[in-house]
Amino acid sequence: MRISHRVVAAAQRGDGPAREQVAEGYLPLVHNVVGRALNGHPDVEDVVQETMLLVLRDLPGLRQPQNIRAWVLTIAMRQIHAHRERAAAAAHVAVLPTVPGPAADFEELAILRLRLTGERRQVAEASRWLDDEDRGVLALWWQEAAGELDRGEVAAALDTTTAYAAVRIQRMRAQLDRCRMLVAALEARTRCPELDATIAGWDERPGPLWRKRIDRHLRECQKCPEEARGGIAVEQLLVGCALVPIPTATAGGALRGTEGTGGTESTGGTNGGGGAESAGGAAGSGAGTAGRSGVKALVASAAAVAVVVGGVFAYSSRSELEVTASVAPSVIASPAVTSASPAPSPSKAKPKAVVTPSQSSTTTGCGGEGRASRWASWPMPSVKTASYRKLANGTVRDQVTCLEWQGTPAPGVYTFAEAKAYCAKLGGGGWHLPTRVELMSIVDVSRSGPAIDTKAFPGTPARFFWTSTPWAVTKTPLRAWIINFYEGLASNGAFQTGEFNARCVRSAGGSGRPGYRVAAGQVTDPETGLTWQRATSKEMTAAQATAYCDALELGGGAWRLPTLRELATTVDDSRVAPAIDTGAFPDTLKKGWYWTSDRSEPEPDRRWALNYDDGYTNYRDISAGYARCVR
Repeated sequence: MRISHRVVAAAQRGDGPAREQVAEGYLPLVHNVVGRALNGHPDVEDVVQETMLLVLRDLPGLRQPQNIRAWVLTIAMRQIHAHRERAAAAAHVAVLPTVPGPAADFEELAILRLRLTGERRQVAEASRWLDDEDRGVLALWWQEAAGELDRGEVAAALDTTTAYAAVRIQRMRAQLDRCRMLVAALEARTRCPELDATIAGWDERPGPLWRKRIDRHLRECQKCPEEARGGIAVEQLLVGCALVPIPTATAGGALRGTEGTGGTESTGGTNGGGGAESAGGAAGSGAGTAGRSGVKALVASAAAVAVVVGGVFAYSSRSELEVTASVAPSVIASPAVTSASPAPSPSKAKPKAVVTPSQSSTTTGCGGEGRASRWASWPMPSVKTASYRKLANGTVRDQVTCLEWQGTPAPGVYTFAEAKAYCAKLGGGGWHLPTRVELMSIVDVSRSGPAIDTKAFPGTPARFFWTSTPWAVTKTPLRAWIINFYEGLASNGAFQTGEFNARCVRSAGGSGRPGYRVAAGQVTDPETGLTWQRATSKEMTAAQATAYCDALELGGGAWRLPTLRELATTVDDSRVAPAIDTGAFPDTLKKGWYWTSDRSEPEPDRRWALNYDDGYTNYRDISAGYARCVR
């Protein structure tokens, strides 16, 4: 984000709204550079906070407002360096922790929130293996490659010339390419046996010693997979990967514990070409401001606004972005039902729903007797057939699936275990955290921000919500499925220690497997009432897939391309590569996009698709896929 010279000049004179605009504009960039340079170190919030405090404090002394962005980045890089020196002095063993704790590291946030896939994700993973100095260079160059900075600003932030900045970037890229090969080799489905012997005893934490050992093996080995020896140029991969939206901890609490920080250091700036500039001096130099407490309040206000700004960044025309702006972590609410999310009263009679012709014969009503204790024992609604009824106790009944939902989400955010515990303790009995297929049933991809019927579910934030479905891959740290109610995307990228929103559901059950019936090239799911084409089509565009299903002649009946929610019912969450019952669907591709009839509301020219690698969904940068028709 670029701030006009007029706004900067007004901010220097002490104009409150202008100062707030400056803080709001540069906080996302500072967060991204600091976060990536320190890779989500627990002190990232403090370093971001210190940087912004110094920026606002010393702004009146900036002599060349046109160079404000380079000046801000110079302060950020100095604070990063100062943090590393403090950490070294305190004899911390690892300045850049690589095993995520309650909050994921920065690269995990990038993978999750920008929805990086393929080689883009590999670059983010590889950056964890870089040395401290290279991580700082990468933090700036990533923003240059994404179009947020120019080379002169990168050079200024590194306090060097443009020519030498190019040298440092080239050195970093060479190391990053080696690390990409390392990541590819470690992630290979059939790993080299000699590599397994090399990493015996490795604790799976990236570090310089293991990087050298693995790199030595890759240089000498003739058996490691060929994909570990090449790849798309990093510049091409990073184009369009803009700012990671500010996470809750930084945005909501950016100014926690700030008393006494940042007030004694005099910061410098640049003229855009490497020259030093006095930045103003004393903490009280901001004429017209309310002192340090005013600065803190200003940055706090900007942090709150920047969450929204982050969403604007993420849902611009850039192609690889996905945003989640969670609210601040909070203590689990009392199991007692609140007025915002009341539990059903046992004394209330459960209303009957009118059974529409689109419903399966297995669902005879919504009084409980029609719900078998099986997985997806109801028809998956399309946008046209979705129907909700608000009950007197504040809950919402889905008249198609017979699932009963909290009318408003659970208060606060929770870890995976906390979210399950919260739902289990709701009054009235029978409440649980929804499975992935259950939560998908209320996603409405014809809407966005949020992707849900807002009349039935008012107040739903456009954020990620937990499902109770763990990822089938059980390597640590464990992950679970989440669904983004900005546009409806399903992701398995959430560590179970992360914190996301939750909405509880009440139903007769959420387990079991579909009892498929296979005959004459068709697979019927009696639980959903859908009949599927058993085979996979050849590769084609989305438009061709629509025409293909419309023209399909197989056992009679009108075939069509499925909706995203319908296709999601075929995913088997206990499997990967492919995540589907291979007895019923034997030719399903391990990694291949299957088209749906749903268009993306944020980007209407793109079509939703599902990948059976593990069942994740997306609509970005998918130009070819396959069809599995339904009727």
